[in-house]
Amino acid sequence: MLRDTRAARFASVRNMLLDGKSDAVLLTSINNVRYLSGFTGSQAFLFLSRKRSFFVTDGRYETQAGIEVGHIPIKIESRSRIDAIASLAERYSVRTLAIEYGDVNMDMFNALRKRGLRMRPLDVPVERFRMIKDDLETTSIVKAVRIAEKAFLKIRPMIRPGTREVEIALALENEIRMLGSAKLPFEAIVASGSRAALPHARPTSRKLRKGDTVIVDWGAEWNGYFSDMTRTFILGGAGGEKRRVYDIVLEARDMAVNAVRAGVSMKDIDKSARDRIDQAGYGQFFGHGTGHGVGLEVHEAPRVSMLGTGTAELGMVFTIEPGIYLPGKGGVRVEDMVIVTAAGAKVITRLPRDPEIL
Repeated sequence: MLRDTRAARFASVRNMLLDGKSDAVLLTSINNVRYLSGFTGSQAFLFLSRKRSFFVTDGRYETQAGIEVGHIPIKIESRSRIDAIASLAERYSVRTLAIEYGDVNMDMFNALRKRGLRMRPLDVPVERFRMIKDDLETTSIVKAVRIAEKAFLKIRPMIRPGTREVEIALALENEIRMLGSAKLPFEAIVASGSRAALPHARPTSRKLRKGDTVIVDWGAEWNGYFSDMTRTFILGGAGGEKRRVYDIVLEARDMAVNAVRAGVSMKDIDKSARDRIDQAGYGQFFGHGTGHGVGLEVHEAPRVSMLGTGTAELGMVFTIEPGIYLPGKGGVRVEDMVIVTAAGAKVITRLPRDPEIL
């Protein structure tokens, strides 16, 4: 079933990429190669033409490619990548080659141009297709969510005064790997006290203290697909500005989730969260977007922000993560993952979102 799904995906995307403006398409982004081929290695490209298409890698991955790539003819590079591309182009009379401009460096571009190839950017990048997840993809993402949640529940008792940030981060990452995550989407973020005002703070040897807010941001992987979530804790009293800020962020999160439905613009979803924070007087302290796509990359399209483009579509998976960060005091972020369905946003993260007061 997995190979059949990948074969159908490959055939569909290939036909749309070969739009008649180019003789062939060259895909070099390793994540896009994986999306269309199933290959999990680090070195490969796809050559797509009307006559033939090939998956090309080097000798290190010959056996692995044979196992993972069953629906595309495989070629093994005998010389350099440039030689392999030029050889295929010559064999199939390619003069104009559509490439991934964001992935091809100038050395490669110039070398191919010297071989007589005219290059143009893909009109529709593969990332556009990757925004819409099929059932196999969403199943993998949900599994990555469950691994992350189970790992977190194992280490949650460590979130108490006296524990160092780095101890929590290392324990969490270890549990994630022990539960089957082949790799980490990013290093776990654990930020306490005034450091919680840094959205992407790296964990340090600082010990958690009574009165701190503590932000924990982490994720896991399954079958190449990632998860990403954040929870915030308050150590000690439940009143004051910390609790007020927490409640505002939670309300902003709810408003954004409720705004998600097919056809709604990414800017409007972002605005739903941002307006609540603005109205509360904390607008200047929310300096990032409300969310981002998650899949083969932990940050991918779509972008849910003031600069976001396009609208929500059925099958998209992205985060909702408003935050308020007060310099010198701390911060709050609540991050969940949603799938866009016909009924609106289906929240796939299950950990409690009520104020976490320890």
